[in-house]
Amino acid sequence: MKFKIDFNRHLSKEFFLKPTEWVAKNLIGKVLVRKINGVYTAAMIVEAEAYLAEFDSASHSAIGKTQRNSTMFEEGGVIYVYKIYGIHHCVNIVTENEGKGCAVLIRAGQPMVGFETFKLLRGDVPENKLLCGPGNFAKAFAFTKDDNGLSVLLPELFIQDYIRFSDGEIGVSQRIGIVRAKELPLRFYLRGSKFVSASPRN
Repeated sequence: MKFKIDFNRHLSKEFFLKPTEWVAKNLIGKVLVRKINGVYTAAMIVEAEAYLAEFDSASHSAIGKTQRNSTMFEEGGVIYVYKIYGIHHCVNIVTENEGKGCAVLIRAGQPMVGFETFKLLRGDVPENKLLCGPGNFAKAFAFTKDDNGLSVLLPELFIQDYIRFSDGEIGVSQRIGIVRAKELPLRFYLRGSKFVSASPRN
């Protein structure tokens, strides 16, 4: 299927108000679109992790609302950007109703539009590594903490409907790189995709 950026196909607010686990799974095959310095870029989401409002000690919201995580408690449809290890930014899509405290971490994407922009931001790396891993995904799209709280319903930042994969095409596993609640099967990925960041991939 050929991809063309089309704001008229952006996901509605209602999509992000659904249960976080459902949103994470159904983001696989959707395309994040962002205008960077006047140039549109786009990547199909191939890997995402759900972080829940309840019974999830790995979620930033588990400690309650703080200055750092306050965006997680907003109504779904905005992005929550934070920094890890003092180096890498991570971009999440806030989900469900205001006050809940849940979001979906975008872990990897397949470049669709704006290869040159991605390469300028990421360096001369192979195509399948441009948006591989949450830090690289955020860097390729130039997300920083200044973007924290932005809506994903804007002409310059939105998520577009694209491919709807079947349940059999979407893998499920434990989340990556965490210690707490790592046994929860909340990581979703496109099976067999060379753009997925970590094993399992099939």
